[in-house]
Amino acid sequence: MLIGPNLILLGIWFLTVADGSDCPVQCKCINLTGNTLRVNCNSQNLMKFPSLPKETEELYLQENLLTVVPAGAFDNLINLKKLNLSSNPLHCDCKIWYLIMWLSDGNMVEVSEIKCVHPSPLYGKPVSQLTENEITSCSRHTRLCSDFLFNDAFLYALLSLLFFLMILCLKTLKMIKFKIKVTDNDIELRTYKTSKDSFRKRRSVPNVKKRINSLNICDVDRIR
Repeated sequence: MLIGPNLILLGIWFLTVADGSDCPVQCKCINLTGNTLRVNCNSQNLMKFPSLPKETEELYLQENLLTVVPAGAFDNLINLKKLNLSSNPLHCDCKIWYLIMWLSDGNMVEVSEIKCVHPSPLYGKPVSQLTENEITSCSRHTRLCSDFLFNDAFLYALLSLLFFLMILCLKTLKMIKFKIKVTDNDIELRTYKTSKDSFRKRRSVPNVKKRINSLNICDVDRIR
């Protein structure tokens, strides 16, 4: 008789608690209405922002050791309505701009007051009230302009170097072709001279022998 109610309670427990692979290891995920989740990660000494399931509607990350919210952390959380990031040592430098822009969209129903801890001049300052001038370590526009000018100068220098090397290679190829042509002509000329000299020597040897033979006959006649 008790098997039926126990199975019903077990089914309700499985529906209310989500232990799937999408839930962060140090967090507890509970199903809400409409297939959304409440993700509770408070007081877990988290130093790194967890990877959250896209069904997250309520997110509790208070009292951890988070110093930054990485860019894109909330991009896939289209159902997120409640967020608690209080009591985290957030460092309000250039990386805080993602959180500022995300909070400025105004899509949240309930957000706890998120305050800066570092640097010391911004201690206790709400993140939503930060201005660009207050974040002195982030000169975004200056850096971008200088990077742009540096990249252009580097590209121009590289193109000039490539053009110079191309001209140098063309001149070198022309010189190599000229030397090969001259060398070939020189070889042909030397071959021609050598063959001509050998032919002359061959012709001169029989003539000398004939002269010697004629001299020998004359000498014999004189002796007689």
